Amino acid sequence: MRSTSAVQAVPSFASLMPRICWLLGTFLAVQGFVGSAAEPLQYNRDIRPILADNCFRCHGVDEAARKAELRLDRRKDAIDSGALAPGEPDESELLRRVLSNDPDEVMPPPTTRQGLSGEQKAKLRQWIAGGATYEEHWSFVPPVKAELPPIATRLGAAHDAIATSGTATTQNAIDHFVLDRLKRTGLTPSPLASRPTLIRRLSFDLTGLPPTLVEVDAFSNDVSDAAYEAVVDRLLRSERYGEHMARYWLDAARYADSNGYQYDTERTMWPWREWVINAFNSNMPFDQFTVEQLAGDLLPEATTQQRLATGFNRNHPITIEGGVIDEEYRTEYVIDRITTTSTVWMGLTMGCARCHDHKYDPLTRKDFYSFFAFFNNVPERGNNGFAPKLRAPTPSQQSELDNLAERITGVEDRLAPFGHKIAEQQSEWESTASKRIENQWQVLTPAVMKSSAESTLTLLDDTSVLASGPSPGNDDYDLTFDTIAKEVTAIRLEAITHESLPHKGAGRAFNSNFVLSEFEVHLLGGQEVKSKPIKMSAVSADYEQKNYEAARSLDGDLSTGWAVDGPTRKENSTAVYLLASPLAMPKGSQLHIAMRHRYGGAHTIGRFRISVSNDPSFAMPTDVAIALKMTPEERSKAQNKILTDYFVAHVADGEIRTLGRELEDLKARQKSIEASFPESLVMTEMETPRDTFMLIRGQYDQKGDKVTSATPEFLPQPSADANLDRLALAKWLVSREHPLTARVFVNRLWQQIFGIGIVKTTEDLGTQGEWPSHPELLDWLAVEFMESGWDVKHIVKMIVMSSTYRQSSDVSTVLHERDPENRLLARGPRYRMSAEMIRDNALAVSGLLVEKVGGPSVYPYQPPGLWLEINNRPNYSKAYPTGSGDDLYRRSMYTYWKRTVPPPTMAAFDAPEREFCLVRRSRTNTPLQALVVLNDPQFVEAARHLAERIMTDGGSDVDSRLATGMRLTLARNPRSEEVEELREYYESELAYFQSDHRAASSLLAVGQSTRDERLDLEEHAAYTSVARLLLNLDETLTKN
Repeated sequence: MRSTSAVQAVPSFASLMPRICWLLGTFLAVQGFVGSAAEPLQYNRDIRPILADNCFRCHGVDEAARKAELRLDRRKDAIDSGALAPGEPDESELLRRVLSNDPDEVMPPPTTRQGLSGEQKAKLRQWIAGGATYEEHWSFVPPVKAELPPIATRLGAAHDAIATSGTATTQNAIDHFVLDRLKRTGLTPSPLASRPTLIRRLSFDLTGLPPTLVEVDAFSNDVSDAAYEAVVDRLLRSERYGEHMARYWLDAARYADSNGYQYDTERTMWPWREWVINAFNSNMPFDQFTVEQLAGDLLPEATTQQRLATGFNRNHPITIEGGVIDEEYRTEYVIDRITTTSTVWMGLTMGCARCHDHKYDPLTRKDFYSFFAFFNNVPERGNNGFAPKLRAPTPSQQSELDNLAERITGVEDRLAPFGHKIAEQQSEWESTASKRIENQWQVLTPAVMKSSAESTLTLLDDTSVLASGPSPGNDDYDLTFDTIAKEVTAIRLEAITHESLPHKGAGRAFNSNFVLSEFEVHLLGGQEVKSKPIKMSAVSADYEQKNYEAARSLDGDLSTGWAVDGPTRKENSTAVYLLASPLAMPKGSQLHIAMRHRYGGAHTIGRFRISVSNDPSFAMPTDVAIALKMTPEERSKAQNKILTDYFVAHVADGEIRTLGRELEDLKARQKSIEASFPESLVMTEMETPRDTFMLIRGQYDQKGDKVTSATPEFLPQPSADANLDRLALAKWLVSREHPLTARVFVNRLWQQIFGIGIVKTTEDLGTQGEWPSHPELLDWLAVEFMESGWDVKHIVKMIVMSSTYRQSSDVSTVLHERDPENRLLARGPRYRMSAEMIRDNALAVSGLLVEKVGGPSVYPYQPPGLWLEINNRPNYSKAYPTGSGDDLYRRSMYTYWKRTVPPPTMAAFDAPEREFCLVRRSRTNTPLQALVVLNDPQFVEAARHLAERIMTDGGSDVDSRLATGMRLTLARNPRSEEVEELREYYESELAYFQSDHRAASSLLAVGQSTRDERLDLEEHAAYTSVARLLLNLDETLTKN
């Protein structure tokens, strides 16, 4: 494939000399964003970075690492020690040591391989001579709104063309700060970007998707003052906005669909992802967004959605590996929450204080473990630590449940007039049915009981069987019963709790659960049969764990089974197995039942009882039978209702039964929906909080002093009467007095839009973080954010409405040399898009994108055999299950995210594994990326459909079709030379495919979607090659 980039001549060294001299002359002016050499030194901007990099490690906050009892991070200590003599640099020991040539005296010592540059030494001298003034670190001081710098010059007529001449639209507050910075550095803003460029830029920044040609043309043709703002408002209202914003939050929250570590099994967290999407789309205030995610479960009368939101701090990896030390991994989960929360809301590297006081920031080990205490009260384990969980309906499920509730009420209202009649008839029915039910079930006594793992099976007085002894990983129970009944129509299995079992539950696993993999029945002996497997037609249970329904104990698959949520539900459970046909029991025959437990981890039933029924018309549900066995006085209100509902639907006569059947059907649907609720990991608090200790060297088993929950001492403190739980922590983070939260989030929004934050190190606003390019602007936006009621859309709109944002992103030679990263903002944002945006763009321009919002994760195309190399444990190793239909074309944020094998296509474009919190992705440029876009089936299929659009929407001649292809991918009209080059390529590809029909057919067969057979095969293949080229252009992959 022909390269689309041009090769530039390499300039000679002689020709570069004038430029080098100019660069040397201007270096000091731009280094570290110092406005000019005449600007006075600032401690935070100019001096603190020097001391932090070279001195604070040994002479800073960390008392244990401090040498010579010298502390340089505090002015008084530095002066008292003689290190600093304000106003007298030659009398300052600090400067003498820095300037020394004696290897025994010079600082930093030669062994550190560090040293100060001549410029840094000069700055230290100038600073000391000026009084050695210290400042509190800029981000630890609450932000204030500085007065807007006056704008001496207009941005120019080109900018005014897009909006009114008034400064409110053309130049908002952002522009005041940016223009002032440009003026001080001798730069001028760039012209306004073209209208097609602007709408493309806006669409990607606000929705992550390209604009349609209709939208591009409408905006290009509308020159009214309100056109630009109308586009902004439309995009902010789009559901695509919430998805796009959520994508960045998923990185920060380390969202994944798997548990990580070696086995990396599946988890269900997509309901939390859906909560995030809805929160951004509804423009939930960021303070509420914060509180609900960190402490939604602690809010008064917390709703299901508020509790679901706390999944933020359950997104961390969880192990199920054998042999791990439970407390070690539980400690790691808590520490993960500390590092994530401190990074996402405070922009601090708090994890550095796990083993010792922070080397640079005023964070102590006590601060770290006091913060640890906030997250140490979750009732969880280190191994298999999935609880606590929450079953919560999706919005669509909730809507259907609301509809069903209304219909159920309507039927119940129609039944109400029959109440007296129903009561009389039901009483008569109960008196006879209860006698019948006594004879319906016959408890069996095992003649033989065997355990494949040599567990001890003991028959108790109530004819139940109790398993004891060492708990094996897997176990099969083989039970043989002498014939009692002449015929069997159903078999009942009761899993019964017992005090000797874990948590007094019914299972032998550590969490009291069990998984019955298979329930097998055979007829043994007798004159007519030696051994005969008995087929079951159905099974019903009074409780089933999601994805572990009772029917899975009959599916012949030992990797599935019936489970009952042992960690949260410690009650008796009953399953009734219906035989496919009545089983005659010949004389001398025996019934053999095998209970297979193959899940592992001792997930075996600990106590059980077997009964059989010989009722030829067996149909009564288990819960009804249980209620009938009880006297009216013994029954609960729920059991009385169960009986009434059953009587009305199955026993009563006439209109009552008709209404009863309708009511039963509605409730069955209701129960079915409730059983299918997705179950997500959430936060809850233990009734009795765990004690928290400072861990020596950060080791889980080396406990030091006991601490209680508290916020870092150097920051403003919560009110003295606050109950310091997670709710208090969340409210403290979004208090107006907190200096970090608003700055941190606004800075990430800026990074999201401009590609780099006002503070480049978005993950670290501490002393090791980079100095902000526009500190007054960052503070102004932070205060504006809080004053707006933490309105995220308000800040996003303000940024994209600024003239700074609307500039052309063209890079002149001067701008490239003076400001290669665009920190001074003399041009518009331009950078390669994220992995998700690149894939979504291909799907969108091809017409394949399915714009369904929310739901479970999907499985688009991936390399064959993906996942198989992860582990070889039975029941855990499986190949990637490629999806079908619409699932192949959903937005990338819905792609199933497996931590140990993230989607390779997106990993090639720097998407993270999501094992840890990440707020700033790397941005690389590798040959592999071009190969992905050229050859990945998703992109080849997208190119095929883009070619169809080119052929069907682009007219009949080649040039107009090629122009349509460029407009679809780049949102602009092509230049004549571009069309000419594309035509040459198209003609060469057409000639190739005309000579090789099989190659054309092979190319057009990629992907599950069907091809438009009306299109000429060879032409379609040639245009597909053109589309592959267009999708691979730097301009296509770049937001400019």
